[in-house]
Amino acid sequence: MVSNRTALTLAMSAGLLSACAGINIQQPVDNQVVFLPSPTHVVVAGSAPYTNLVVRVDNVDFSSLMSTSGQTSVGDLPLAAGSHVVAAQANVSCGTCAGGSSVSTSSHAFVVQNPAVCARSPSPPVITLTPSVISVGRTPGQQKIAYQTQSGDQLLILVDDAPGLSSTQMLVAVDLDPVNGVTGDKAIEAWPFCHTGSNAVGTVKASKTGNACNALSAGNNFISGCTTASPAMMINQGTTSELWLRKQQLLGLSDVEAIDASIWQAFGGRSLRFIWRHQ
Repeated sequence: MVSNRTALTLAMSAGLLSACAGINIQQPVDNQVVFLPSPTHVVVAGSAPYTNLVVRVDNVDFSSLMSTSGQTSVGDLPLAAGSHVVAAQANVSCGTCAGGSSVSTSSHAFVVQNPAVCARSPSPPVITLTPSVISVGRTPGQQKIAYQTQSGDQLLILVDDAPGLSSTQMLVAVDLDPVNGVTGDKAIEAWPFCHTGSNAVGTVKASKTGNACNALSAGNNFISGCTTASPAMMINQGTTSELWLRKQQLLGLSDVEAIDASIWQAFGGRSLRFIWRHQ
């Protein structure tokens, strides 16, 4: 005989399982960059059987290009270059729901770009962020990432929540740490893929302006108090593929290295401050 407590527990467990059932867009991942001429490969998976799947990109229905087998649907969509949002909706089986199913939705933002072929000669290195850095960058709350350039410059990247930003937007600022002897001007420039065009999409710059510098700490939010910097720049995934790190050299600001489009997987929708700590 099943006790009332056991029956209640079983009912609650069934309800929780049903509540968790849904669909999820597995590809493209949020902020992924798809390079032409490849089509955009879309994969939708369900944690329970589903029906009436609808897949739209920028509100255009591409459901007819999706093929379903079991609890997974796949399709290759011919999309033009630019920023896109893919959204999926389906009726997912739910034993405790009215009518035996519930509506589940999922959406991801991504970018389609022209072929990733770029002649960079001569040029500083262009870096792809590691999976571990991407994981930290996407963790909510303020995160601190130690970053070292190929030439030995050491930076602290402060990553913060930025309420109101979409995953295809980012705030980028730059600062320096005079207490550790960093005094020359530093800058971050936003550029399209392959540093194309005659002008950067945006630029932020920092300089040392005083002598009463505070050691950087969590207590002062890693601000020395004796530098000046231009306001943070807002960048958009549709126009920015690379962040170029620059520092003062004998003949002015020179490129140190760049971070490629992996910035969007790591920091899309967030606020960044690059702090030079050693040069």
